[in-house]
Amino acid sequence: MRFSSMNGAHDASSGKESDPAPPDSGAQPVESATRAHRLLRTLVVICGTLGLLGWAFYGLALSHEPFQDWMVFHTTAQAYYEGYLASIYDGTWLTARLNERFAAWLSWPLPLHPWLYPPHFLLLLLPFGALPFSVAMAFFLLLTFLSLIAATWCYAHDRAGRTLLMTSLLLCPATAITVMLGQNAFLTSALLIGGFGVSRQRPLAAGFLLGIATYKPQFWLLVPVALVAARQWRVLAAAAASAFGLAAASAGMFGIEAWRTWLDLMIAPNDLFEAWVVEGRLNGQSVYACAIWVGASPAIANVAQVSAAILAIAAVYWSFRHRLAHDLQLAILLAATVLAAPHVISYDGVMLAAAATFALRHALQGSFGRGGTVLSAVMWLSPLINPPSFVRLGVITPLLITLFIASIGARVGVASAD
Repeated sequence: MRFSSMNGAHDASSGKESDPAPPDSGAQPVESATRAHRLLRTLVVICGTLGLLGWAFYGLALSHEPFQDWMVFHTTAQAYYEGYLASIYDGTWLTARLNERFAAWLSWPLPLHPWLYPPHFLLLLLPFGALPFSVAMAFFLLLTFLSLIAATWCYAHDRAGRTLLMTSLLLCPATAITVMLGQNAFLTSALLIGGFGVSRQRPLAAGFLLGIATYKPQFWLLVPVALVAARQWRVLAAAAASAFGLAAASAGMFGIEAWRTWLDLMIAPNDLFEAWVVEGRLNGQSVYACAIWVGASPAIANVAQVSAAILAIAAVYWSFRHRLAHDLQLAILLAATVLAAPHVISYDGVMLAAAATFALRHALQGSFGRGGTVLSAVMWLSPLINPPSFVRLGVITPLLITLFIASIGARVGVASAD
């Protein structure tokens, strides 16, 4: 709300005093901020309680098959040292090796667990493959989580903001899932958030970080859109150089055949990919998976996924072309990235938690509507109702993300650039 600087002042042109401001006009912003803080405190208590319960739930639920994704990462890295590099893209071989190697950890055999990452992710994992399983996992999770916290602090320079970000990311349900599965969601989020966080001051470093993020290509789709919209050509060039450099290094280390095998697995029709769609993609929360679980055919689900990607592209381009606060631009990018991705799992909700927390920082300042504040908290909690294959309510997650993006976009008239 804008207030005239002439309220209650003498009008020089007319010789008369202007009408005094209503007695409560100055109090309205204070009252608005007080209400916002009261709502935020309530949501903090609710989210904190449910976040702790989420840790307990996932700790118990996944205790029979703990760290199963890290089993894939570590076993694949060790396959290089043991001379089995040519077999890592054979999902049947890898799953059998996991069940043999970790029989004492598992209450029952794992279903299909293929390695579907491009070869340059294996390049990043090789140092961890040289360490014992538990040590490597603990080091990987701690290092990537601390990197994520450091990346978010690019956007918060005060103690309250940093405390909110660190506490939010520590307690969020997606963090519990990431830890219990031994996944890489902290790393992916850190690279995207850190890359855009330093893009204005250190474009080459930003491009280097964003180029590494190509190891998870479904979450890199919107990075070029944001950089083109922001006219950050140096960052875009550095990101391309970083990605090509990693690809070249991995080809030199593992041979070009590794890349050829991966591309065939991703593009050419094959039984392994079709089996993974059932075991993996349909147990996710992408638009495609949600559409399937509400009864759509695969063709209609693909149309819905493409439509969501187009919407996400438009939202990101629009936000990076407008004078929107830098952290809110990033919140839209993170949320839109999850919306556009053809494959999303509950642990990827770390990105949604970071996006929601950036929005809640503005709620602390009383500059974010109550609807958007509540929506941010619900999105932060969304891993608790996912995947839709277990909790049908999870099919509303793409709608929640879309509404969240819209709630930030509605602020464009009052938001200013950092």
